[in-house]
Amino acid sequence: MILLAPLAGTIRDLADVPDPVFAERLLGDGVAIAPDLAEILVAHAPCDGDVVKVFPGGHAIVIDGGVGPFLLHFGLETVELHGEGLRPCVAEGDRVAAGAPIVEIQAAALRERGINLVSPVVGISAQAVRLLAPAGSRITPGEPLLELLASTA
Repeated sequence: MILLAPLAGTIRDLADVPDPVFAERLLGDGVAIAPDLAEILVAHAPCDGDVVKVFPGGHAIVIDGGVGPFLLHFGLETVELHGEGLRPCVAEGDRVAAGAPIVEIQAAALRERGINLVSPVVGISAQAVRLLAPAGSRITPGEPLLELLASTA
């Protein structure tokens, strides 16, 4: 399954994300996007799928597109905001199409508060991951980001 970029920005290796849960791949393998500077960011669904979980406040969303669920986490300290600056556009149980808005992020306001908006995209069911764009490159929403391969475990 191909996942498309949910945000515009620069691709970062998970090992370079300043959060050990992601950097050490404790949740799974994937990639992160350092989003472009903008006042408001809209994150888009990276594939067709079912919204399995919308975390309180909208700081993270789990979608299952057919080869197991994956996590989109918007920013690194956003869980502590209890929804401030984030507005989910989807609810648990929704079916989304690739490219559909899933979260609106008040990026400028969050950055002013010192929030790091690096956003990991991680397979959380032991899926194998193949990057389709190298770390350090720029990506825009809808461009191929990574491929999730079904777990063989």
